[in-house]
Formats: sequence, C-alpha cells, structure tokens
Amino acid sequence: MLNTNIKLIVVFLFLSNLMLAGCGKCQINNKKVATKKTSAFVSSVPSNGKIQGFVIASCNKCNLGKISDKKCSMGIRVKDKVYAVEGHSHNKKEAHNQDGICNTLRVAYVSGQIKGEKFKSSNFVLINSPN
Repeated sequence: MLNTNIKLIVVFLFLSNLMLAGCGKCQINNKKVATKKTSAFVSSVPSNGKIQGFVIASCNKCNLGKISDKKCSMGIRVKDKVYAVEGHSHNKKEAHNQDGICNTLRVAYVSGQIKGEKFKSSNFVLINSPN
C-alpha cells in the first residue's frame, strides 16, 4: 500500500511538472544591439569598468557620505559604492535649489568608465521631471 502511494505521488509530481513547465519551445534572445542605448539601472560594475545606464547622482559631500570632501562635487552611486564624476561639471548656482544636487538624490543617465574611485564620464545627463 505504501509503495503504491509513493508511486502515485511520483507520477503526480512528474505530470504536474510537465503541465506547469510549458512546451519549452520559447527561445530567449539576449543578444545586445551595440548601437542601442540601454534603459537599465546600473547595479554593478563589470570587470572592464565600462557602464551605461541609469544611476543615482548627487553631491558627494551633501548626500553621498563623502563628508571629508572640502567642496560640493558631483558623484554617482553604483550598488553601495560612491564614485567622483570626472568629465561633467554641474551648475554650482543651481546645486542648492530645491531639486539641486546638494538637496536631493537625482537620477542620471550615464556612460563612461570607472577607474579606481572615479567615474570618467563620456555622457552624463541628469533626468528632469516629466512635467
């Protein structure tokens, strides 16, 4: 009796797995198109240091925890690490506005390379409100 119940349970699990798994004919294509910009949020730095996508951007001193910096400066955060931005200058007059980099965390679309503690930007755009 116990042996029969085990066989029925195994057959049931096997059949239910087939029903829930689907046909298996769906082929996923993860090939990247080199000329298309990504809409992904950058969550890690690859071994070559090149990144492209959305990041958190703000003032290193005011919002990103680099209180040892003497002046306000643009920085980005990828995962839990903060990088100083080179190749982009922020408007110092607007930095202390309500939505300026010294008062808020902003989203930026970036591309460039991380070397050491610095992000060498080839493209850096702070995203504005859609309104």
